Amino acid sequence: MSNCDKKEHDIPYIISQENKEIVRGKDTIPPPPPIPGYLYYGTNTFIIDRNSKIYYFQRNEIGHISGNWERSDTIPYFINLQPKDLIEIPANNVSDLIKANYKDNFRNITFIASKLDTLNSKIYFDLVDVLKLSLKESDLYFIRRTTQEEDTVLKYKKNNDYYNSEEIKWDKNRITFPFIKPKLEKRKN
Repeated sequence: MSNCDKKEHDIPYIISQENKEIVRGKDTIPPPPPIPGYLYYGTNTFIIDRNSKIYYFQRNEIGHISGNWERSDTIPYFINLQPKDLIEIPANNVSDLIKANYKDNFRNITFIASKLDTLNSKIYFDLVDVLKLSLKESDLYFIRRTTQEEDTVLKYKKNNDYYNSEEIKWDKNRITFPFIKPKLEKRKN
């Protein structure tokens, strides 16, 4: 039997479909522009793991939003995320976490990230429902694939291994490191 009252909850979210043009009638709607590298991390990020566990980290700042970025500047920036920054959230506490950590006087930009392309777990739908109820008019949320840094740090956290970002062989095509001005040696007279 088919169910005509299929809820939005029953429809899996496919991240890769967001980057394709949409055809509506005779109109073709282009895909949204890619996320600029400095904006890959909002103020709040939820990572949904392969086993439907959910992790959370928060940042105090986000990149400047101007809309004028180079198309080549779409590689996520290195943010020096640490395993201790990722907090595993029990599924039944997501709502409480959002209520306790979302700021009323600040524009909350939230990302839901996953290594999986298709999101159809209960935790994903519950998280989206809670976000929709909790976000204010100026708040935004986006869904994207996890970054190389998130995947790496999550692996170290789950394995309870020592993590030092300088020992990782990062793929420079998937992560942008900040320019660090070299220190000049002082001359002795």
